[in-house]
Amino acid sequence: MLNNKVSVITSPDLVSAVKRNHRTLSFDPIFSSAAERVAGIQGSALELLREKASGGKGLGNEVVHVMHPLLLGDGLDHMNERMITFLSESIDALASSPGREVDLFEWCRDAITVASTDAVYGPRNPYKSRTVQDAFWDVESNLSLLMVNIASWIAVRKAWKGRELLVQSFIRYYQEKGHENASPMAYARFKTQHDGGAALEDIARLESVMGLGILSNTVPTAFWVIFDIYSRPALLEAVRDEIRHGGLSVNPSGEHVLDLADIRNNCPLLLSSFQETLRLRSNSGQVRVVYEDTTLNDRWLLKKGSVLVVPAATINRNKPAWGSDVKEFDPWRFTKLAESADKRQKASAFLSFGISPSICPGRHFATGEILALIAMLILRFDISPVAGSWKEPKTNTKAVAASLSPPTESLGVTFSEREGSKGQKWTFKVTPGKGRFGLIIG
Repeated sequence: MLNNKVSVITSPDLVSAVKRNHRTLSFDPIFSSAAERVAGIQGSALELLREKASGGKGLGNEVVHVMHPLLLGDGLDHMNERMITFLSESIDALASSPGREVDLFEWCRDAITVASTDAVYGPRNPYKSRTVQDAFWDVESNLSLLMVNIASWIAVRKAWKGRELLVQSFIRYYQEKGHENASPMAYARFKTQHDGGAALEDIARLESVMGLGILSNTVPTAFWVIFDIYSRPALLEAVRDEIRHGGLSVNPSGEHVLDLADIRNNCPLLLSSFQETLRLRSNSGQVRVVYEDTTLNDRWLLKKGSVLVVPAATINRNKPAWGSDVKEFDPWRFTKLAESADKRQKASAFLSFGISPSICPGRHFATGEILALIAMLILRFDISPVAGSWKEPKTNTKAVAASLSPPTESLGVTFSEREGSKGQKWTFKVTPGKGRFGLIIG
């Protein structure tokens, strides 16, 4: 695709046109390229994944489609229940070591890696091994170099070795029937590929990069939402008050309970702040390959074989769509949007979850995890930067799977339990059927 003509869209109006022409503007070549270059899938196995419009068998599309319903309803509840168990352990551990300096991003990474992957993969989760965790982050942080795919075993040896370690870990996971006691999504991904004729090693190879979907955006998003709220004292107090009154209850045994349903229903400022962080910090590009000549809005011709790029950073900061304060962090912005008449236009100007129909299937799970984590931290802890102020760290532009770039600089902080929270029992609750959030999607 390096030799193809590239067109760049900068208008939300044209985003709507891209959605209408999704059958001729395909993401599949990007998916197939990642399967080959990052996962190491080759030959007939790659043709099995490639979509039918490109001469393949379409198994990749089947795998993606089977995930969507399983990340809603009972499947989402199942994953949320396991996820909050591990989040609780990570948060409780902070109370047992007050005043200890930690790197905020590393803490988010460790807490979310274990909670997310255990929710997906169950008791035999390969990511329980710290070696496997480190291998994944070696791959993730060097993804742009792996995508070049020139002698990766030499040029990006650490990431290449990490990928191969992940593959072997997932081969063992499937051989030990770990997927049979995992989330419905993990089981369905395996079964769809197995029934479609994929070899065990190739199933493991595709799963070795599934972490890019599970973790690459969730971890930096959690970090930046914490940063954006805690670095604004007035906002922090407003969100804390909202959670205290709308999301917290105390049961008869004295436990302090945070219900994900109450956070969803009663904490609009927290949800709006989360989406505002996504709006301002997303820097991903939605990429499509043009399968046949396509005209957008009866004006712009995209030639067959060309590449279309829709940069979230540009669309999310479109002044006509978002107003004169488009570059400012307005934590209330999305609460106003919920009431505005131009909500549909705004949706085409917010691409942090992708462009329909290729929307992130795990967006509700990731949102619930991030907001549960942050709500509990806000109620229980003051977070203080060791340097004395919230200085924004530099970011890693090589982590191209991340919509929000992770920091490359350490941000040392201390966690201190708030008065009134010490010695109390804290827990999460998942109300069945209440895991979907009112998110704006492109």
